Amino acid sequence: MSLIESMKNIFPEAIPLPGAIIYNAIPARVLRGPESRLAQEVVDRIESGDLIDLGSGTGYLAIEIAKRAPRLKVCGIDLSKAMVKIARKHARTAENVRFELCNAAELPFRDSSIDFIVSTGSLHHWKGPVKVLNECYRVLKSGKEAWIYDGCPDIPEDETGKLAERYGLLHSRILRGFTVLHGFRRQGYETKIRSILEQTQFKDNYKMEQIDMWMKIVVSKQSQG
Repeated sequence: MSLIESMKNIFPEAIPLPGAIIYNAIPARVLRGPESRLAQEVVDRIESGDLIDLGSGTGYLAIEIAKRAPRLKVCGIDLSKAMVKIARKHARTAENVRFELCNAAELPFRDSSIDFIVSTGSLHHWKGPVKVLNECYRVLKSGKEAWIYDGCPDIPEDETGKLAERYGLLHSRILRGFTVLHGFRRQGYETKIRSILEQTQFKDNYKMEQIDMWMKIVVSKQSQG
């Protein structure tokens, strides 16, 4: 196991207060550019219904989605009390979003009740990813999708320049560094993450695609009947 992988293993699944404060001050702000683009991609896909942001952190993505799609009911969930507290403060001006403290492996939603799930930068924190993904499958309505994004530092050379154009040279370099600790190399997605997906109820209905600094994993709940 590499040093980077060893470091990931000591990260807590629920980020404690000091880490939440640091995250809110620096990484969350650097991620606003990519998450703003991602929010627009989500609302281009769905404008109404019930949406979960899995591992919502300090709330920026969930709030941006809610603001851009007022007919959506957005629920951000996180295992960190500190993150949920910060997110609730940020959400005071948004009426169609709420933040709840809960474990992604035990989602407090009815079977087949959710229209869309999105998650950014939390997959590498999940201690039981198969269970989390199967919970996503359980709560999604038939025919609906979850988009799971996590970092991938193996950005193609022709995309490196575009990353700097979109987010600025300094931020693009910080973002690339961020993905080393907060995500997986491309080979890790092709081996470890694919193996995890094959153990879930999504095993016949998933695809992976690199976008910017993210690896986007789309999992679909097959229509019944």
